[in-house]
Amino acid sequence: MKHLLPSSGLPAPVSADRVRLIRRSMRCFVFGLMGAVPLLGLGMACLALLLGRQVAQETGEPVRTAGVNGCAAAFFALAAALLCFDQTSLVLALAILLSALQGYLLFREYRRTEPAQWNPARHLVWWGAGLALAGLNLSSIIILLGLWSWIRNFGS
Repeated sequence: MKHLLPSSGLPAPVSADRVRLIRRSMRCFVFGLMGAVPLLGLGMACLALLLGRQVAQETGEPVRTAGVNGCAAAFFALAAALLCFDQTSLVLALAILLSALQGYLLFREYRRTEPAQWNPARHLVWWGAGLALAGLNLSSIIILLGLWSWIRNFGS
């Protein structure tokens, strides 16, 4: 029989092994740090985000990334429109603003949520996710600008 939380009726989170949880949090940070390297760290960035989601699930922390993902989607739509008008400098400026905005949204979410189970290395998970997102943003900007340059040269 599952134990239910009295206030929400949801199943109580299973007690996670503390050492394993801390190690996974540290691994998420290290993978995020390596994932911050554009293009070379794509795999590590994806692993950092996956580990971050798994740690949050183990601790019972809600994962809400709709704002971060919405910012990225809006940015890439705007970047594609700006590239049609040959405004690459504006695209680069928007890329810096995107990373800053995503960092702010992640920090706000970190401060707003409280996990059901205490994790002393929780901040490492959030730093790892932020660094991984920054690496993914930089990689996607490099790929986007490279494709745009190739399309322009191919058409000439």
